[in-house]
Amino acid sequence: LSWGRRHVVMGANQIDRYGNQNLSAFGPLQHPTRQMFGVRGAPGNTINHATSYWVGNHSKRVFGDSVDIVSGIGWDKVDPDNPAYRFVNVYRVVTNLGVFDFNGPDHQMRAVSLHPGVEAEQVAENTSFEVHGLGEAETTRLPSGDEQKLLREVIDPKSLRDKEVK
Repeated sequence: LSWGRRHVVMGANQIDRYGNQNLSAFGPLQHPTRQMFGVRGAPGNTINHATSYWVGNHSKRVFGDSVDIVSGIGWDKVDPDNPAYRFVNVYRVVTNLGVFDFNGPDHQMRAVSLHPGVEAEQVAENTSFEVHGLGEAETTRLPSGDEQKLLREVIDPKSLRDKEVK
């Protein structure tokens, strides 16, 4: 886990503007209203590996001003003077609306691309904080015919992806 050679992709129940991730519980730690998976490998992954998040339903419930419990650390939780800072790489968030990184001001979330047919206003309406770069975001490229064939016939022949994306 600690050698830093992987690119980890995890889900998230909550993500804030700096990439802090919650997959543990909703509500206060001592008395959560909903208990989920626990922190799992999120702390180690976010300080040792490039980490991206997949969120199938981009909503204010997921993208809030803060997370109830920090499972995976974001950019505001790491001291830039700490030698471990160089290993932190909260890389991307991919949702049903677009692709985002943390190259906005002070490592805040920024739109890299919006999926075809998605408007900037739709992202803003479904996010509790400002997403930087919405006006400059590119359109996410569609997969090529060969990539679609690979996805449909080799990687996911049972179309399980259709249950995940809303």
